Amino acid sequence: MTALESILKESLAGGATMPFSSFMAAALYHPRHGYYAAGAQRTGRRGDFYTSVSVGPVFARILAGEFCAAWERLGKPDDFCVIEAGANDGQFAHDVMTWARDRRPDFFACLTYQIDEPLPANVIKQRGKLAEFTGKITHDAVGPATAGCYFANELLDAVPCRRVCFTGGQWMEIHIGLDAEGTFVEILKEPEDGALVRRLAWLGMDFSEGYRTEMAPAVASQIRLAAQRLARGYLFFADYGYAARDDYAPHRTTGTLRCYRNHRAHEDPLVEVGETDITAHVDFSLAAQAAVGAGCGVLGFLDQSRFLTGASAGVLAEMEQGNGEAGGAWRRQFQTLTHPAHLGQKFHFLVLGKEVAGLGLPAGLTFARPSAVAELLDAKFGEEEDPGGDD
Repeated sequence: MTALESILKESLAGGATMPFSSFMAAALYHPRHGYYAAGAQRTGRRGDFYTSVSVGPVFARILAGEFCAAWERLGKPDDFCVIEAGANDGQFAHDVMTWARDRRPDFFACLTYQIDEPLPANVIKQRGKLAEFTGKITHDAVGPATAGCYFANELLDAVPCRRVCFTGGQWMEIHIGLDAEGTFVEILKEPEDGALVRRLAWLGMDFSEGYRTEMAPAVASQIRLAAQRLARGYLFFADYGYAARDDYAPHRTTGTLRCYRNHRAHEDPLVEVGETDITAHVDFSLAAQAAVGAGCGVLGFLDQSRFLTGASAGVLAEMEQGNGEAGGAWRRQFQTLTHPAHLGQKFHFLVLGKEVAGLGLPAGLTFARPSAVAELLDAKFGEEEDPGGDD
C-alpha cells in the first residue's frame, strides 16, 4: 500500500465517498505524495512514459522558432514573454532559451521566460536546470504579459476529470469509496456539480447501457486562466485528445482514461495510487469554445505531425546541413515526433490568438484545415453548456 493510499483510505473511512475528480487530483497533486509532487523522474526512458520534450531538443527548437516568429509579427517588442505551464523539470524551457541565445540574440535580448508551476519540487528542479539563464527566468507572475506566447505540453490531459456512466437510462457520476475489506471501489451517484450537469445535458442521452466517459469542465477554467496571462499574443496547447464528436463517439464505451507506470498502460486508476500517472484525452471542443468565451480566436487545430512539419523549415534546413552524429540524432527525433506510428498523430495542437487579427498565422498552421476549427466550434450534442457557469 502506498503512502497516499493510506491517507485516502483514512479519509474515506466510515462510508465517505469522493468524486473521481477529487481522487485523481490527490493521486496526481497531493503536496507530498502525489505523482507529480514527489520529485521522481516521470518522463523518458527512466520514467513512466515519453513526451515530445523527452525525445530530444528538436521539439523545443521548432517551437522556439514559432515563438521568435510571433515576436516578429507583433513588431519585435522590447518585452516579450514566453509563458509555460506544467514545465516538468524545465528541459523545454532550457532548450528554448538555448536556441534563442545561440540563434537569435536579438530575440533573446527581448525575451523573458515565465513558468507557471504550482509544485515546489518541480520549481527546485527547474531552477537548477535553468541556472545559466538566471535573470531571464521567473516563477512569479505579475499581471498579464503585454506580448508573448503561452505554451502547455500535456497539461490539459492531467486536469482532474469527472467520470460518468450511462445506466438505467440516465447519467450517473462515479465516486470512489471503500468496500467492507477497505479496498477502493466505484460508487455511482446522481450528478450534482453544476458544470457537470450542464455538460451532460449538452452530451445528450443516446448512449448504450454501461457507456463510460470522462468530462473535465475544469479544462474550460484552465483555458480561461491561460488567456488571462496574455494581453496580446499566441497560445499553443499540445496534447492528446479529440473534437467532441470523436471524444464521445459511441464506440468509446469505456472512455479514454489511461494509467501509466514503467512504460506500461492500463485502465485501473485505483492501484499504486500516487505512483501511477492518470490521464484522459482532452475534449478540444470544450477547450476551443472556452477560448472564444475568453476573448481568443481559434486559429487552428491539427495533429502534431502536420504542425511540426509546417513549423520546421529552419530546423529541417539545419538537419540537411548537419553531418555526423548530431545531424542523424536530429533526424531521428523529428521522425519520432512526426511519424504516425509514434507521436505524430497521437498528439494535437490547438493554437489560439489574442488581439492578433491581421498579423498572419504561425507557420505551424500551414497544413491546418479550417474545417477542423469549425468542427470544434460547431459540435452539437443537444442543449449547449452555459460557458459562464462554474467549473
